[in-house]
Amino acid sequence: MNWLFAHDNRFLEAEDGQVYSEVAFSYSNWERYVAHVDQLTVIARVEPLGDLDTKFLNLSSGENVAFEGMPNPYGIRAFTPFPRGYETVLAAVEKADGVIARLPSEIGYMAVKAARKTKTPYCIEVVGDAYNAMATYGDWKGKLYAPFAERKMKRSVRESQHTLYITDRHLQERYPTKAHSVSCSNVELPKLAMETIERRQERNAKPAEKLIIGMNGSLSSPYKGFETAFQALASIQSDLPPFEFRILGRGSKEDWLETIEQLGLTEHVVFSGTLPHHGVYEWLDDIDIFLMPSKTEGQGRALIEALSRGCSCLGSNVGGIPELITKEQLHEPNDIAGLAGKIVKLGTNQGKRRRYARLAFERAAAFQSGRLQEIRQQFFQDFKNTIHNKRNEEL
Repeated sequence: MNWLFAHDNRFLEAEDGQVYSEVAFSYSNWERYVAHVDQLTVIARVEPLGDLDTKFLNLSSGENVAFEGMPNPYGIRAFTPFPRGYETVLAAVEKADGVIARLPSEIGYMAVKAARKTKTPYCIEVVGDAYNAMATYGDWKGKLYAPFAERKMKRSVRESQHTLYITDRHLQERYPTKAHSVSCSNVELPKLAMETIERRQERNAKPAEKLIIGMNGSLSSPYKGFETAFQALASIQSDLPPFEFRILGRGSKEDWLETIEQLGLTEHVVFSGTLPHHGVYEWLDDIDIFLMPSKTEGQGRALIEALSRGCSCLGSNVGGIPELITKEQLHEPNDIAGLAGKIVKLGTNQGKRRRYARLAFERAAAFQSGRLQEIRQQFFQDFKNTIHNKRNEEL
């Protein structure tokens, strides 16, 4: 049996045929699907690796996983019934026994359309808000396309017979389905080790010589809220102990250097580049306060990972973030003064950081892989049964 996984992620192919990803999608991600099939084909954007150092990337290729490249699906044709690359997606769907469309994504929408046309069973993973992702993209084209993207996604999800949401409530309310659905985060955490908890408690028990504040997100994503974080920190430099603001993520730091200099933050900001998944956890262990001032989020993978390391977290009141942290840890998106005030209270109060660390570990427990694997295993087994039943009806 062959399943097709459709998404817009950009993968990087080396000359030796190995395929990498800058964000998530290590081979372990595919194991949840490969456990049910003989072959998984990933249809997505695939570009040459070039001179990037693979030690900072996630190895995505592996046994029983193949990749099929797509042209960039964005552009004026995304507004039309037959967007760029649809014929490629249709041909891939025709060769598959089942389709997994991860939405929002243009390739995912095309895969759902092709699956309906060919009567191929499909399921949908809802991992974000199509409207907000485009409306906060940063230019007028994203804002113009946002209602079209929202309509595509609502139509796709509404008629889906098998839908997996990564949130408990938020995305279910925004993009409801008529049929079977489950709630299951796509973030799987390893079992929380006692040494991780003890190390965090020790760190919070003594005054910090330097307060380490962190963010994890693509520097090229306008919805991550970097400008809000920079302006908030610039406004409270004299109210904080010595601090460092570390940023983990892909993208060009040059786009932000002028802003940082103008705000007087040059000596405080450190760009950490990208790290493989295990390296992210090590990076988080040195973070005292983790920020997610996003303008939109599906669930907030980076926030969940930060919670799992006991970081004291602050985030905006958007998407699935309010499902992860308490009301007092939230601020409105773009609220510079609100975020600044919370950073000061947290940065100057060890007791509050200890309390937030305890809350973080308690919340992260819900995302340990064993519990989530059971939910996901049953979901995809039900989907597989649907495929078998369809085959039997056709005999």
